Amino acid sequence: MGRRGGFGASDRIHPARDSRGSGRRLGGFQVIEDVLDVARNGERFLVACHRRPDADSLGSALGLIHTLRAIGKEAALFMPEQIPNSLLFLMDGEKGLPKIPDGVRYDATWVMDIAAKALLPPGFPTRDVTGPVVIIDHHHAHDDIGDIVYRDTDAAATGEVVVRLIDGLGLKSLPEGSATPLYAAIVSDTGGFRYATTRPATLRLGARLVEEGADPWHVAYQLFERWEPARLRLLSAIIATLEMAFDGRVAIMRVTREMLEICDADDDMVEGMVNYARRVEGAEIGALLWEWRMPDVAGGHIETKVSLRSRGDADVSVIAAALNGGGHRAAAATQLNVTIDQAEERLRAELVKYFGCDSPVGDG
Repeated sequence: MGRRGGFGASDRIHPARDSRGSGRRLGGFQVIEDVLDVARNGERFLVACHRRPDADSLGSALGLIHTLRAIGKEAALFMPEQIPNSLLFLMDGEKGLPKIPDGVRYDATWVMDIAAKALLPPGFPTRDVTGPVVIIDHHHAHDDIGDIVYRDTDAAATGEVVVRLIDGLGLKSLPEGSATPLYAAIVSDTGGFRYATTRPATLRLGARLVEEGADPWHVAYQLFERWEPARLRLLSAIIATLEMAFDGRVAIMRVTREMLEICDADDDMVEGMVNYARRVEGAEIGALLWEWRMPDVAGGHIETKVSLRSRGDADVSVIAAALNGGGHRAAAATQLNVTIDQAEERLRAELVKYFGCDSPVGDG
C-alpha cells in the first residue's frame, strides 16, 4: 500500500524548534500544535513503545491508538516483543504487529515514553516505512531522536501527556477503551500515586480517568498485587544479595541468570525489584544490577542492566547519564555490555564522583 493523505516531511514536519510541553519556546522540543497537526493531517499511523514496554509506554500507546481511531484515523500497534504478563490486561483484544506487512507505509510513527535511541524496539522500521517519527515523552535526559519531540518533564507519566493531546484535539470525552490504559500508565509511573512526581493535577487526572471507566483495584491488582510463587522466591534471593555502600547511603542488589533459573523465574518478574533497595532505612539510592539476556541477539548474549531509584535529594538521572543511560531524578537506568561485576565497578566509580568522596566507604 502506498502513502495516503499527502502528509510527508517536506510539507508538514518542521525542523526541531525550541519549546516546552507547556507551549513556551524553551529547551528543544515542539509545541503541542505541531503534534496535533500530525494527528489531524495524517491518515495511517503506527504507534510503538520503547524496548521492553512498561505500563506507561504501553498504556500511552494504547491510549493514543484509541484517540487516533476516535478521530477517524487508522492506527496500528508495533509490538515485536512479548508483552509482560502483568500488562496483558491492557490489550483488551488489541493485536500488536510483530513486524510490518510488506508494502505498508505510514504517514507518521509515534514512539511513546522513549528518551534514548538504544530503547527503540527491536526491528523498528526504516524511515521509508515509518514516515516522520514523533516522540511523546516526559524524561529529562534525552537523545537526539525523532522528527518531532513533544516532551513535558513536569508530567508524572507519558500517559498524562497523551491526555493533554486528547484534550487538544477537542474530544468531549476520553475515547472508548482509553481510560484504563492511561490510568495504568499514570499509576505505574507514580508508584500508585506515592512518588514525588505526584502533584495535585496528577490526582485530579486519576479521578477523571476513574470517572471515565478505569477500575482502580483491577489496575492495581494487575500491576502490583499479582505475584506468582516463583516471583516471591526470586525476591527472597535478590534481597539476600543486599550490600550497603557509601556509609549506608546506597543499597545495591543483584539478579543473575543462575538465580532466575534456580527460582524458575523469568525476566518479567524482575521488574520493580529495585524498589526494595530504595526502602532500606537511610539509603538515598537503591541499585539493582541484572544479568540480562539480549532476546534479539543470536546465542543469548548477556549484558547488565543497572536500575536506579532514589529518595530525598539524590538525582539518579545524573548517574545513569554518566553510564550512557537516562531517566528521571527518582528513577533511571542504563544497560552495559559488560559483566555484572564490571558493571558494579563502573557504578561505584560514578557514585564516588556523585558523592564527591574518594572511595565507597562504609560497605557492609
